[in-house]
Amino acid sequence: MNKFRLLVALTVGMSASLANAQTKISRGIHLNADGAIRIYNLGGSVKVTGWNRDSVSVRGTISKGSVFHMGGGDAGMKMFVEDMDERNPGPAMLEVFVPVKAKVWVKTATAGIDVSGVNGSLDLYVVSGAITVGGSPTDVNAEAIDGSIRINGSPAWIRAKSASGDVSLDGKSPDVTLSTVSGRIQVRGSQFEKAKFESVTGDIRFDGSFERGGLVNFDSHSGVIDLGILPSSPADLDVVSIAGTITNKLTSKKPAAGRYGRGAELVTSTGVGGVQVVVRSFKGPVTLRPTK
Repeated sequence: MNKFRLLVALTVGMSASLANAQTKISRGIHLNADGAIRIYNLGGSVKVTGWNRDSVSVRGTISKGSVFHMGGGDAGMKMFVEDMDERNPGPAMLEVFVPVKAKVWVKTATAGIDVSGVNGSLDLYVVSGAITVGGSPTDVNAEAIDGSIRINGSPAWIRAKSASGDVSLDGKSPDVTLSTVSGRIQVRGSQFEKAKFESVTGDIRFDGSFERGGLVNFDSHSGVIDLGILPSSPADLDVVSIAGTITNKLTSKKPAAGRYGRGAELVTSTGVGGVQVVVRSFKGPVTLRPTK
């Protein structure tokens, strides 16, 4: 057998082994339009999509030897993958369709979570996988240990935090808190009224605008804080860096020396009656700049 035929044989053999190691699933159950759903899956992936039906449909694959459980009633249901070896679980790939207004709870270990088109409440937890949310849920509570969190859309309420992963928001929300320890925070959007963005060693980058009469806080210990503010968005800024520098490209006001002989302070405004923006950094640099 020549090398080409050997390679083909090996590829076919590997594909057959992988296919044999997976079991396909396809289930469905009735659920009220605003019903609650709980999904638990250790490894693999969970993709949740909202649809205009009073039912839940799940399809995908689980590892051979694993067992898929699903059940419940009209008001609430749950599904989970039971693996014989919880320390080394095989991957389960679940694609779940739920009513648009459903309340969704998902918990995984290494499985990534992707939710889109759901307008109800979202509670999402992961250890080392990534969380992605798209659309306009009523509220989003997302937590990760080593994983990243990315939100694209306009949830009415957001709480997202990670230990070492990045947290990003591209959209708008009147009430939002994003936090991380060593990851980065990146925000691009508008209509922020009550907001808090905080990190310990990670950088914070913001590009957007605020709602009048609101309160927005930026807080970091040693990360860079880079704020791009839309010129047409009035803001009253109170900026302090205990041991770092402040660069102001937003207004003509120059930073003053810190009151303790180091660092810098700045109080400035981009208009009248704007949102109160409080920026605090211990030793990281702070930059204010206009953005488009």
